[in-house]
Amino acid sequence: MDIVGIVTEYNPLHNGHLYQINEVKKRFPNAVIVVVMSGNFLERGEPAILDKWTRAKEAILSGINLVVELPVAFCVQPADFFAFGALRILKELGVQKLVFGVENADYDFAEMAQLTKRVHGDFSIYNESYAKAYQRAITQKTGVDVSEPNNLLGLAYAKANLKLGSFLELIPIQRKSAEHHDRQLPVASQIASASAIRSAVLTNKELVIDFVPDLTGADLRQSKKLSWVDFWPLLKYQVLTSKIEDLSEIYGITEGLEFRLKDKLERMGPTVTFADWVSEVKSKRFTYTHLTRLATMILLQAKKEEVEQVEQNPYIRILGFDNLGQKHLNMIKKKMTFPVVSRVSQEIAANLLSLDYRAGLVYSQLSGQRQDFGQSPFQR
Repeated sequence: MDIVGIVTEYNPLHNGHLYQINEVKKRFPNAVIVVVMSGNFLERGEPAILDKWTRAKEAILSGINLVVELPVAFCVQPADFFAFGALRILKELGVQKLVFGVENADYDFAEMAQLTKRVHGDFSIYNESYAKAYQRAITQKTGVDVSEPNNLLGLAYAKANLKLGSFLELIPIQRKSAEHHDRQLPVASQIASASAIRSAVLTNKELVIDFVPDLTGADLRQSKKLSWVDFWPLLKYQVLTSKIEDLSEIYGITEGLEFRLKDKLERMGPTVTFADWVSEVKSKRFTYTHLTRLATMILLQAKKEEVEQVEQNPYIRILGFDNLGQKHLNMIKKKMTFPVVSRVSQEIAANLLSLDYRAGLVYSQLSGQRQDFGQSPFQR
């Protein structure tokens, strides 16, 4: 039996995701499909529009067999860290193949990973972001433009796989219709980018029922939908009331950026929005995404040692499964070395899951839904 993995956010789960799931089932009809999914805060430093339990339920009802959470210490990270954390979990779960959507499915990502395994961007150029320097270095080495976000993530998966012993067969799938960053819903297609769908939902300008499965549409209508607009008062309070030395201890804050973050907010006044603040702090050195990741870490008060503790001691957090996923989990458990969490006790919340537990508490203040105590994996 094939064990096929997908790394995803499902923010929200839409028709493009259904296309990918159906492609997996078409190519591997007897497969167990294992998803590692970002929780309530995402790779680009954004809160999820719907909470992780809702999105895990949607995934299981859409044909996924097992959904586990990617810890916030891994998911609010640049592509290489994000990919390596996700693939460590998939390896532990016995996954053999990785399916991922890209802009150019004809690229040989495994070969590109070999060529670039020692390539790094030059972060000593102070008028350029590390991301831009890294992409330029990759292009120079391979002759291939990987600036498109899913191509870049595909390369990150390939490099992580190489680092972990090449345990996965890499299966890129060509993305359909929508570009990753498209902000407008298309006219002649039922596949839109997650960015366009979120923008439409959050601004109440569009009904998105043509672009999402029925169960996602129902959840988007019935559940509270969150963005940085909702969390901004909490973050603003954290920045304004924190001492400079406390901000400097937040994971990812370097080069005196704590002074700029705090000074800009104090000078901009009480009516400033989250987007205005990030745009004011942004520079050639620090990208918008880098700053939104830092904003998430400040919101969660994530310290360097906490993130490193998760990196050194990863775990498996079960969010949902069907009968086939449960059978696979029971079969693989004897071989696993990572702790497996299906229900959260006070001891687990205080120790193993302390950062994710805190992320759940913060998210629940705006969603109105508990995220840990009393929550069990969704079962189909």
